[in-house]
Amino acid sequence: MSPPPRPRVDGYSGLVTVRAGDEVLARFRIAVRGEAVRRTASDEEGSPYFVRETAEGPVYEVSPATKSYREGSPEALLAQLDDFPLGADFNHAAEANRRGIKAYHRESDAVFAGNACAIWRFEDVPGAIGTPTTTYWTTQALDGIVVRKVRRVPRPDGTDEKTYVELTYVRVGADPDLFRVPEGYRKEEAPPR
Repeated sequence: MSPPPRPRVDGYSGLVTVRAGDEVLARFRIAVRGEAVRRTASDEEGSPYFVRETAEGPVYEVSPATKSYREGSPEALLAQLDDFPLGADFNHAAEANRRGIKAYHRESDAVFAGNACAIWRFEDVPGAIGTPTTTYWTTQALDGIVVRKVRRVPRPDGTDEKTYVELTYVRVGADPDLFRVPEGYRKEEAPPR
């Protein structure tokens, strides 16, 4: 009998929703396994998708409708994910280091999409009044993956502009074949830029 699948080893898949306030800007499916990433263009069944097997490997845009693929770009693969950590084991100290700050804190614990989460808050300028902040919601039940990112930017009128990247319907385990172009698909030339 083998152990149950874990995001750290076996990857995961889920639905990503990107919102500005209450307005949904994008909704798409994602799968992650180590450095491998797959992202659909939308949440519709049969939607074109992008795949990458390794962090430095090529990105392909795959069309199930035409059974074809072509070269894609890392920007298209990661569009609208703006620094959203995809891997397991979110490291708050590494995130602070990436941002070039030393002061940050664990804000609280809360539940999001059925997952108990630790919420880590990072201020753009630690200690400054009215500085934009980013919070990452991580869940240890899923090996520390980030399930929610909230970006808050104060406005001059005293209100906040909030944007969200939310990962829901998480399923543990992602088949390695998800990150490859299916056999039998024909290669097309990339459109001119």
